[in-house]
Amino acid sequence: MAMMTIKERTGLLDVLRDNVETWSIRAGAERRRDQRRAFAWYYLVPTIVSSVPVALAITHVHEIRVGGIGPILSGVSIFTGLLFGLLVLMFNTGVAVRKDRAVLENAHGVAQVIDDARANVTYSALVALSLACVLIAAAATNRSSDGVLDWGWTVPLVWLGTHLLLNVLTILKRLRTAFNNITR
Repeated sequence: MAMMTIKERTGLLDVLRDNVETWSIRAGAERRRDQRRAFAWYYLVPTIVSSVPVALAITHVHEIRVGGIGPILSGVSIFTGLLFGLLVLMFNTGVAVRKDRAVLENAHGVAQVIDDARANVTYSALVALSLACVLIAAAATNRSSDGVLDWGWTVPLVWLGTHLLLNVLTILKRLRTAFNNITR
């Protein structure tokens, strides 16, 4: 019996690949341009936002530190659970659409939008789970008695939070598009 690799066990690369595939419906050079723009939006924007605390600390203007870790962790954990619930709902919707395509004859492209939304929700749930794990690690290693995290945790927490926010905005856009395709 052959050992399974981590890639085969988790499918993390497949989740990332599925998400990246939603960034453009075009082909060729237009697709590559769309994907570069999306990469900048989803990865460079969080990098820029998370560099603000670094710049402020370097210039000695202000040191931004995350405090109140308990409520933040609770909120992120609940939100992660809700994303997993939405993922199950998206799965059921995708199955229903494939089973009865005739019902949505006039809903142009809704099956593709639902597939894209499922990929985005799956990836967002993974990002939210990552954020929760980083928060747990930060809380577990916190040496401060006032509940404020060490400064080093600020950058990854801001990056993951911003990245999650941008992906959730994409999910909202996809849900709106699916609704419009069905109702118009």
